[in-house]
Amino acid sequence: MHKKISYKSLVVVTIILGIFISLQLKSINQENNGMTTLKKGEQLTQELKSLKKEEEDLKEEIKRIQDDIDSYKNAKDGSLEGNISSEIKKYEELAGYTDVKGQGVVVTIKSVTESGNISNASLDGISYNFDLLLSLINKLNSAQANAVSLNGHRIVYNSYIHLKEDKLYLNDSIIKEPFVIKAIGNADTLASALQIKYGIVWEIEKYYNAKVTVEKSDNITIKASNEREYLDGVDINEKDED
Repeated sequence: MHKKISYKSLVVVTIILGIFISLQLKSINQENNGMTTLKKGEQLTQELKSLKKEEEDLKEEIKRIQDDIDSYKNAKDGSLEGNISSEIKKYEELAGYTDVKGQGVVVTIKSVTESGNISNASLDGISYNFDLLLSLINKLNSAQANAVSLNGHRIVYNSYIHLKEDKLYLNDSIIKEPFVIKAIGNADTLASALQIKYGIVWEIEKYYNAKVTVEKSDNITIKASNEREYLDGVDINEKDED
């Protein structure tokens, strides 16, 4: 005769099985950071696509560099020298090491009185909110400006604007109004970047009692930075001492 399984024993076995299943599911969830297996799979698929995209971008960059190298290798001596000189010139201009001439825009910012007349008083609104000048310069750089200057001072990678004792400085030089910003590049593109509706020019004129003019020009000259003699903080004219 088969022994009958008591009802109590069946309940105990069922509870034990339920606990084991619960622990197993909890373990799976912990491994998937609380996500279902389906969600985890979707996340891994997305990450894989992202990695493949990065791989493709890197391959394209490697190919571009390799093409440049091949062009230098296959070029005649004169052509090779010309290509290298052209690259050096481009990067020297971007770094502010040489004078730059060309078309671009001239931006002039002046404070105004309540009657709308130009004032010779200090431009407190901008001076105490000089981040607006930085924003305007950043807009020009984003519009592919080849060179930018502020009141005759070339803006380079280590330029900084700061307020000290109610005076506005660009690096160690005091700058006063009118603020004149010159930028060399495509004049139409540069002007459009500043004069876009509700853009930086609109903001300055509406909230900071200032008049901003943006003039296009085919003949702008921006001088080299007076920091040319320093590379990474080292004076290249300094001679070694014995």
